[in-house]
Amino acid sequence: MTVEGIRCPEQRSSESRRPDSKCNYVYEGRDCYPMPVVDLHGLEDEDPQIRASVLRELKEAAKVGCFTTVNHGIDPKVLLQLRENANAFFSLPSEDKAKCAKVRGPGALRAVGYQGQFQDLTEKAFIVQRREVFEIQGCPLEGRDSVPWPQSSPSFRESLETFAEEICKLSTWVCESLAEALGLSRDAFIKQLVGGVHQQVVACSYPVPEKQPQVTPSSIGFGAHSDLPVFNVVVEDESGGAQVWHDDQWMNNRPISVGVSFFLGDPIECMSNGIYHSMIHRIIAPSNNSRFSCVTTFEPVDKDATVIQPVPELVARSGQPAKYVAYNFGGRAKSIMFQRFDPEIMTKRFMVTDFSVIDPLRNFSYRDGVFHIGSRPLGSATEGY
Repeated sequence: MTVEGIRCPEQRSSESRRPDSKCNYVYEGRDCYPMPVVDLHGLEDEDPQIRASVLRELKEAAKVGCFTTVNHGIDPKVLLQLRENANAFFSLPSEDKAKCAKVRGPGALRAVGYQGQFQDLTEKAFIVQRREVFEIQGCPLEGRDSVPWPQSSPSFRESLETFAEEICKLSTWVCESLAEALGLSRDAFIKQLVGGVHQQVVACSYPVPEKQPQVTPSSIGFGAHSDLPVFNVVVEDESGGAQVWHDDQWMNNRPISVGVSFFLGDPIECMSNGIYHSMIHRIIAPSNNSRFSCVTTFEPVDKDATVIQPVPELVARSGQPAKYVAYNFGGRAKSIMFQRFDPEIMTKRFMVTDFSVIDPLRNFSYRDGVFHIGSRPLGSATEGY
């Protein structure tokens, strides 16, 4: 299938594999998805056979599109302290948290600080999210000084910065290992990221709902999507809420309290020439209890200068034309953000008519007030997608 110059593997474009916006949005704790679990301890083993075995496991897990790592080198105490101190911060009075509102200072690639729930990301945002966040720049470190930290919670700063340091090292190690697992040089994926790696660490709280604005079920939590970064790294509490699209249905993911999960994004699917897959997933905020998670992105510093393309060595090995052609990381990220939040602006940007804007890699489109994947509707503009 070819869409605006991007040729997608057939198994990724099948109508039967795409989520239906009308399916159940309630987290019920059943139909759990058997997410692959990879024990990373063997990657440091001196025995080459043990190390090769772990790389094979990592490769197979990445073909699925998401996996959880254990024995990943991050002290469980770091994860526990992050959760406890973040929950303490999010429990502060609204006026105290508002003093930490997001700003974008020198060296910051994105705004850092606090954002409350139901705050639109644009003036015409079509998606509102029942979550509040506090984010910092994990790397480069230059953007760390502008964070508006809460004065009353010094332990929150210490735990989040410690976690950021650890998670950035782990994610780089996993990205290099994913390349090595394909027989490539360890920097094969990272060297496509112009300016180096940018990692944004986003602590998220999904509070127990009280009195809320009138929103539809698909607007609560975080709607169906595949990830724009190379991958996102997730740690979360035991309340669950993440769901993946598997076997033509939404399935709940049961988190491992000391595990660190990786959700592969569209760039790594393209760079691996379709060997690895990005996973369509969503977040369902529990209706009867709070939820905490922390998401760390893995993306280029210079997004507009970065061109994502299949690694030539993998294309040569296949003996076939590349399954994907090159695309601009920043341009595609902007188009998707506009598509989510303001189709009219995006339409003018790309000079097309009738809102028939198509995302080249995922075959998303916006037609007649409704988002689609292929020909299947995902939801109206007022519902999100």
